Amino acid sequence: MLNTRTHTPPPKQVLLRLPDDLAAQLAHAIPPRQRNKFLVDLVAKALAERQAQEDQELVRAAEYMNELEARHPELVREADEWLNAPLTEPVDVWDPDFDREEFERGFAEAQAALSSGSTPRPSTP
Repeated sequence: MLNTRTHTPPPKQVLLRLPDDLAAQLAHAIPPRQRNKFLVDLVAKALAERQAQEDQELVRAAEYMNELEARHPELVREADEWLNAPLTEPVDVWDPDFDREEFERGFAEAQAALSSGSTPRPSTP
């Protein structure tokens, strides 16, 4: 059996098209056996920089929102109302056939089966 926790999948091969002049510069500047690593490192660095930039934008947005909320406490109250609002009535209200005890029993059985690694069996009504 394959242990997926320690197994790393093989790298994906991708087709990369470069303009002729850029490919020539790459071939001239980087030895043949080092080009793949060079490109992998370059892509990884660019993606990390992009992620860092996105993270900074999120931080700035959060700081701006905090400033707005500090100046306008009514925004905080409105957000709290939205966050604490019930999305729907409890199922007991709109479904008279709902059997909470049966649901809880079936849910507990399914959780137990998942934690033991077995497949839960559907209950019959």
